[in-house]
Amino acid sequence: MSDSAAAPTPIQNATTRLAPTLAVCAAVLAMAAGSIGHLTRGFELWTFEDIRRDEVRRGELRAVPTSLVKADGAALNAFGDATPGDSAARPAVYVVDFIYTNCTSVCQTLGAEFYRMQEALRREGRNDVRLLSISIDPQRDTVPALRAYAALHRADGERWTISAPVQMAALHELTGALGVIAITDGLGGYVHNGAIHVIDSSGIVLGIHDYEQWESALRQARGLWPSPLPLPQAGEGERASAAQVARSVEVPR
Repeated sequence: MSDSAAAPTPIQNATTRLAPTLAVCAAVLAMAAGSIGHLTRGFELWTFEDIRRDEVRRGELRAVPTSLVKADGAALNAFGDATPGDSAARPAVYVVDFIYTNCTSVCQTLGAEFYRMQEALRREGRNDVRLLSISIDPQRDTVPALRAYAALHRADGERWTISAPVQMAALHELTGALGVIAITDGLGGYVHNGAIHVIDSSGIVLGIHDYEQWESALRQARGLWPSPLPLPQAGEGERASAAQVARSVEVPR
């Protein structure tokens, strides 16, 4: 009998041929896991909105300067230098939502909430906070459509500006920078973020609030909510006083 080793079996041959493929698959899976871990901040954040809000906490989310047309037909350069001829004083902070004028759901709710914020600012005589509604449908939201939406919600034009980007490219650049999603719903409307953004005049996003948290958004814009975050809890509203907030969060010196 020969002392030589027995010939490899078919299973052993198949395993030998698969070894390089398995090694490549393992490497790809490891790279994918690493990428997902990075994008989800160590697997702690799983939704796109979670990631956006984490970027706010890190001071990484920023609006780009955007040329807008207002409901009265005048120009406004938001998140940048004031446009020559714009009579409104440059605000210290913007409270921003994204709407389209023929929306019959969340945009109308936001309109009612922004009116309440407008009246609160009017009572206080504040002109350092500007409410800013930006259309995600500038092709249909022409000046007459913006004017009708402003009239419907009693926007005064001084504290609350209804606007649309002057070009689609400007809209895409702004929404891309902020991570705002607007997807056509196949029925002539959009599925889009209903959040309220608090943004300083240079474009840095200070906070993102769910649309029903308009009181918290206004409180942050007034400077009563310490920045950076954490944000108020859902439904907290005005029940927490500024003193309570100050005690619960250490303000950076």
